[in-house]
Amino acid sequence: MRIMWGSTGPAMNSVIGHFVILATTGGAICVMSYAVGWPRVMPPSEPTVSAIAVQRPTEANSPTPSARVQEVPVPRDIASLTREIQRELKRLGCYDGEASGRWNAQSRLAMKAFVDRVNAKLPVERPDYVLLRLAQGHQGSACGPTASAPSPPALLREGRVPPAPPN
Repeated sequence: MRIMWGSTGPAMNSVIGHFVILATTGGAICVMSYAVGWPRVMPPSEPTVSAIAVQRPTEANSPTPSARVQEVPVPRDIASLTREIQRELKRLGCYDGEASGRWNAQSRLAMKAFVDRVNAKLPVERPDYVLLRLAQGHQGSACGPTASAPSPPALLREGRVPPAPPN
């Protein structure tokens, strides 16, 4: 049975199609077609076509290597997840404790400080994969002296620090 332009009837009524357009940050665009009742319209003896169009990013529109997040396997148990989060917080300058795998008050305070610095609103009561990915995606220091201390000219403008005497 073939369906042609302008066809009507039960075969056409059984075919329901929808398209999903997916755009990823890498620039890939996927278009998928799905039809309910497709085997009745086109018997399995005839070949079917499933079209997926993928556009690969080119050098011109790909992000710089420093902006890419490294794909790291996500730990499956809570202790490993906690250790990974603690290591990331230490890298960011927010945590100075041991990567013990225990989500204690020091870990929660460090994560709260980081979440506040990056202007996010996330719960920090338990270790979470979202918290790990957020920390992994942050470049540079977040809680160290470079991120928290205002520059001396800002302190001078605010009148909190007197200017140094001339030499």
